[in-house]
Amino acid sequence: MSRRAQNLLLSCLLMLGAFVLMKHREETPVPLTRSFSTFPLSLGRWEGTPLSISQGEKDILKADDYALVNYAPAGGGTPVLFYSAYYRHQTAARNIHSPKNCLPGSGWAVLRSRVIEVDLNRSGEGKVKVNEAVIQKGLDTQVVLYWYQERGRIFDNEYWGRFYLVKDALTLHRTDGALVRLSMPMTGTVQKTVESEVHLLQSLSPLLAQYIPGRTLSDTRNTSGSKDSSDASAHGTY
Repeated sequence: MSRRAQNLLLSCLLMLGAFVLMKHREETPVPLTRSFSTFPLSLGRWEGTPLSISQGEKDILKADDYALVNYAPAGGGTPVLFYSAYYRHQTAARNIHSPKNCLPGSGWAVLRSRVIEVDLNRSGEGKVKVNEAVIQKGLDTQVVLYWYQERGRIFDNEYWGRFYLVKDALTLHRTDGALVRLSMPMTGTVQKTVESEVHLLQSLSPLLAQYIPGRTLSDTRNTSGSKDSSDASAHGTY
């Protein structure tokens, strides 16, 4: 069995187990704080052009809302594509699609994949771990950064995502969450391309926290007012 098939099988088993546990739990779907249709197109030196996905892609994603914006640097240069899909309530039939499965399924070969640390606010105190993937289709080579942003956490590992999905369903009665992804044609080196993506990300990240729901006061009360140290140390929080 290939590595991709093993990852897909494990992810499916974790998801199945999660929803078996959550089946009889009462849950209120959580909408976006603001609709992605209002996401700003001007971000510092970046100017965005909104794009759309086909109805067929929408039917596959089954997301409640999504953003797809091509941001180009002022004065010219290689644009960065920002994409996010949000789910108010995840189920076995409607949940976040892992790029590890979607990219190969769309014909992209993953040349390299690793986890890197990026600084979201330029201060050195907003560092989070995200996935970096170098992908290729024909003559097109791109660098992709992606992560999961769910219920006040940012994390790179989809299996942690399944764990927290169960945990938060049982304690917070929430399963809302989003995938966030940046992609850019490789310009020079991978490092140089990532630097351009991170520059846009540092303008995007404060806005994402305004759109994608984070922790609430009731969440804190539901967990008896205690802070989960593993959430803060291993995964960024908003």
